[in-house]
Amino acid sequence: MRIRHRIHRAARGGLIASLALGLIGGPAQAGTENQSQTITINDLEWVLASNGKNIRFPEAVEYCAELNFAGHTDWRLPTLDELEKLHDPDAESGEGIRSPFSIGDCCLWSGDNLAERPAPDGDEIGGTPEMYHWGYMFDGGFPYYAVYAFDDGRALCTRDAGESTE
Repeated sequence: MRIRHRIHRAARGGLIASLALGLIGGPAQAGTENQSQTITINDLEWVLASNGKNIRFPEAVEYCAELNFAGHTDWRLPTLDELEKLHDPDAESGEGIRSPFSIGDCCLWSGDNLAERPAPDGDEIGGTPEMYHWGYMFDGGFPYYAVYAFDDGRALCTRDAGESTE
């Protein structure tokens, strides 16, 4: 993985829940059978599995924006703060994310970029801050940022639970 802040390789492998949920290859369709494949935590509804593969940031945004799942179409990428709240270093899955989530890898994109949330390290970057987006590395327990053009994360979609899009 090409990660700008703290390089770390995660172990890969295994089939993940998103294969079984039908999330790979396009968004799932709405229906009551999908209700049990989401969870609500602190007024946010989450899909329980990631998109299933590492993708570029624009693809992650598109994936969540086009997701029609559990009767809702207002899915989005979470903020970095929202992702950090899901971290559990003692998770039984070994992925560093609280149960019952399954991400199948180390890293998830957030919707935040360096222009909105500057990096505390002040490292120089090539290009503009808008080109770099934050993600969270669950197996290491820390945020990272990467340029939008690299497939350095997966999409785990969330939505505000109090809103209705039906």
